[in-house]
Amino acid sequence: MTTTNPLLQFDRPIAFDAIRPEHVTPAIDELLAAANAALERVVGPDVPADFDAMSAVLAVATERLARAWGAVGHLSHVADTPELRAAHAENLARVTEFYTRQGSDERLYAKYKAVAVSPGAATLSAPRRQALSHWLRDFKLGGADLTGEAKARFAQLQDRMAELSQAYSNQVLD
Repeated sequence: MTTTNPLLQFDRPIAFDAIRPEHVTPAIDELLAAANAALERVVGPDVPADFDAMSAVLAVATERLARAWGAVGHLSHVADTPELRAAHAENLARVTEFYTRQGSDERLYAKYKAVAVSPGAATLSAPRRQALSHWLRDFKLGGADLTGEAKARFAQLQDRMAELSQAYSNQVLD
């Protein structure tokens, strides 16, 4: 990963003072590519339906994306500039699309359901059982059980909700 971009430095606390609008899109490009690759890998045959194996693949990529996007969102609320607002707006739909797609991915949902009914599920620690329970709940809330037109409509609503939320935040800032 690029070490000069503060949004891509994960070995230290977030350097909010070093983040510039021009860092946002390149970081999000890289992090979305990594998250998409992780999602495709975890649903593939090489990763078993095992809590630890799946977490090892997916958690790092998605946590990095969430960390960087969270920093951008935070800065857009406390140090708003037209350039930062534009960078945030430019990437909002892409980040929302990834999380909507991940949260409704039938393949990933099927793997987590397989983990839940596996013999190993009973041996998971309490925090991991709760995390698994939350994943399954979030898949249902994310539309993973929906099909066809209902699933497409749900994705449209998620995009629209993100747009409206950002517009509201911008109006409050203004």
